[in-house]
Amino acid sequence: MKRLLVTGPDQVRVVDAPVPQPGPDDLLVAPLRVGVCATDLELIDGSLVYLRTGELTLPLTPGHEWVGQVVQAGERVTSLAAGDLVVGECSIGCGRCPFCAAGAYHQCPTRRETGIIGLDGALQERMVFPASSAHRVPGGMSLDDAALVEPTAVAFRAFQRLGLPPAASLLIVGGGTQGFLAATMAINLAHADVALLEPRPSRFERLRGVGVRAPTDGETFSHVLEAAGTAQSLSVACERLAPGGTLVVVGLSGRPKVEVAVDTIVVRDQSLVGSIGSPGVWPEVIRLVASGVVRPSALVTHSFDLAEFDDAYDLLRGVDDAVSKVLITPNALPLADG
Repeated sequence: MKRLLVTGPDQVRVVDAPVPQPGPDDLLVAPLRVGVCATDLELIDGSLVYLRTGELTLPLTPGHEWVGQVVQAGERVTSLAAGDLVVGECSIGCGRCPFCAAGAYHQCPTRRETGIIGLDGALQERMVFPASSAHRVPGGMSLDDAALVEPTAVAFRAFQRLGLPPAASLLIVGGGTQGFLAATMAINLAHADVALLEPRPSRFERLRGVGVRAPTDGETFSHVLEAAGTAQSLSVACERLAPGGTLVVVGLSGRPKVEVAVDTIVVRDQSLVGSIGSPGVWPEVIRLVASGVVRPSALVTHSFDLAEFDDAYDLLRGVDDAVSKVLITPNALPLADG
């Protein structure tokens, strides 16, 4: 089979590999669609925070946004069977530590993260995945929507952490994947008045289509979501936060440190909240996507086969405003070997 392998900074290639064998509690999955996000790009170029901390070791196959078909279920798996379409969580905890017991398995000190820490991801023709972290895809959901359940779940948790009251005003800084998904949720679920700061006209216009507006000069907000992941965007988010307000940061900067005006946060009695991962929200998010409340496939602009990954990577590293979400197809239906 073919798999994408990252062996060092900007050292990525498609290689031949043996088909992995599932354990008794695992699934052997044929990935069908795989999203490529900023985390994957940072993994490949060597800037990802987990490389700096030593939690991520190479070589590794990326791919944590995916949908696939079960090819084989381990002997102890009863919830899923061959032929089922599934999506899978990124964070996989040990299930025994205090973090896991509290439902914060994304902070488990021995966790694995699909395609990031200790578990090869979906950019390969076959992958082994723990059945306990897989979720069946409901009938009628498109493969493109299903492939993007993972980033939708990350955005949903950030949306939850904002704690928006009904009809609140919200500023989103950054109109990429997380900004788009969070804005859609805030408008459709909380009926919020959502403003957006986004320098790329194409991204702003796409979000204008779901109901966002531009902020007025000097306008401040009781709730702000930082989703761009740059030092400048974080500074702007802090400046636009009203006294007593809540700022949720979901964007990763790719830098060891970013300055924050701590004294201002203290004097203005503001809350600064980080949001990572998607623990405990997957069933609800799958229902939202299945119902059409959120349609992450609206972000997809390009698709490539696995063998064309170099072309996809070059496209994503560019500055073309027409590029949004890129999907990779490791396998097409029907599967050649069932």
